[in-house]
This record gives sequence, structure tokens and C-alpha cells, in this order.
Amino acid sequence: MQRIPEDFVKKFGDELCDVATLRVPNGCVWKVGLTREGRKIWFNDGWHDFVKNHSILKDYFLVFEYAKNSTFDVLIFDKSACEIEYTCAELENEKQNDGKKSKLREVAYEDEYKFLAVLEEMGICISGAYKFLSVEERQRIICASRLFRLENPSFLCIMGSTTVLNYVYVPPKFANKYLNKVNGSIKIKDADGRVWPVNLAWSGWCGIRKGWPAFSKDKDLKAGDICLFELIRTEGVLFKVSVLCHKHASLE
Repeated sequence: MQRIPEDFVKKFGDELCDVATLRVPNGCVWKVGLTREGRKIWFNDGWHDFVKNHSILKDYFLVFEYAKNSTFDVLIFDKSACEIEYTCAELENEKQNDGKKSKLREVAYEDEYKFLAVLEEMGICISGAYKFLSVEERQRIICASRLFRLENPSFLCIMGSTTVLNYVYVPPKFANKYLNKVNGSIKIKDADGRVWPVNLAWSGWCGIRKGWPAFSKDKDLKAGDICLFELIRTEGVLFKVSVLCHKHASLE
């Protein structure tokens, strides 16, 4: 059994039914029974299977994002603080999930707008490359983005071969709203607090250019990686850059 923290129970305990739904980024859904004892609640029936399937060991840590209706989005990190590779071993779960994926693909056009709406609600803009993301990748981005609890305007950039090497394309909606009077030297900082000088330039579109290759090389960015840019300071522009879906370390 795994006990749910008291602070969460105080706030949402009355909403929880006898069975919780756990969703992981690869689209698999797990049903886990809840056991109550007064104001204490535990994950019980089915929790052992969830732990076993994902090979969760001592010192791993899990992040639960409550999505209402007794449903949780779950991210799992190993001892090195890297997100695990998710698998779905149970055949029945896989069958159910395959059917769900098919339905999601059928409504991919509607899902695109839902994806953008969720990000917009979180204060995040995204470049047009989102059209090439799978449903599972979109869910992963949303789950990861929620971890940062952003307090400032932000945008996501999906790294292509060119953006990794030369520049970052800033979404027009973000650039026009927050950077329309900015041109020239700005700064970005990484998750460790290191500051990097870069250049913001306009030439029909807005992009972060000079200085970006050095940052990209240091972070070993590859095509397909996703970077989150949070506008920390508008006077003497400063962005905090976090790598959300890095192939080597899923979260930095």
C-alpha cells in the first residue's frame, strides 16, 4: 500500500471514490483501489502491480498531478532523477490502451486544439512544430510542463536539426506580445543557474541566434528535444531554459 499525503486528503479526499485512475505518459491507464481509515487514504488493490510493471525501486520518486474525478497523471523518476522509460506489460491493459490510442488518432484534429488550449491555460505558447507530435508526446509535454508551476509567460520550442545548431524560433504570438521592442543582446540561464549571452533578432520572424549554438552544444541538444523558455525578466531580458523531453535525461 502507498499512503496519500495528509495535506492532499484534507483538500481533495472527499472527491475520491473507491477506485483511482493512474495515467502515465505512454498512454497506459491503471485502476487502483483506495482504502480509507478515517481521514487516511492509501493506494491499495492494484498498486503492487503498478509498482512491479514500472520496476519502481527504493529511492525512486513519483509526481502525481490530480486531474479531478479520482484521476492522477503520474511521472516516475529513478535514483538519478531521470524519468523512466514507460512500459505497459499487461496484455489487457495494452489492448485497452491500443483501442484508446486509435480513438485518439481518429479525433487528432480536435485533440490538437485541446492540446493548445491546455498549454495556453498554463501561459505557454508553442511553435508550429507541435503538428508533428503524437498524442502521447503531447500528453508528456503537458505533464512535464505542470511540474514547473510557471509564474511567467513562457513558450516551448521543439528542436529540429537547424534549431539545435543555429537558432531558436520564437512563436509569433509570444514574440509580438512580449518582445516586440526587444532587439539585440539578451540572456538565458539553465536549470543550474548558469547564464548565457545570446542575441535576439528579427528578420520577418523572431529568433534567438548568436550564442545559442554554444548553449545547445553544452546541453547536448538533439533534434526532437523540447525546451521550455520562461520569461523571468523583461528589463534586460532574461529567459530560464528547461529541457523537458531530453533523450538522455527526460527532465533537467
